[in-house]
Amino acid sequence: MKITPKTDLWDVDSRFACSWVIVHMKDGRKLNLYIVDVDDEFQRNDEGPELNAIVYNTTGSNSYGNGIAFDDIDSIDLDPKH
Repeated sequence: MKITPKTDLWDVDSRFACSWVIVHMKDGRKLNLYIVDVDDEFQRNDEGPELNAIVYNTTGSNSYGNGIAFDDIDSIDLDPKH
């Protein structure tokens, strides 16, 4: 799924919540992550504007996670290994 400024938070949630994914970052990195949830109040370094973001971890736990703003993500795909 391509992530654009028009991407709806709940579309990402319905497709990827509680799933292992490959996140293609705009800087060229590929990250294998578990998406726990989405967040519409994410702030980089706890300051600045509130952004749409994924909440992820690398353990597969549904109880915690870090955030990555949609602005930093090029696309998200389900991980075919999981």
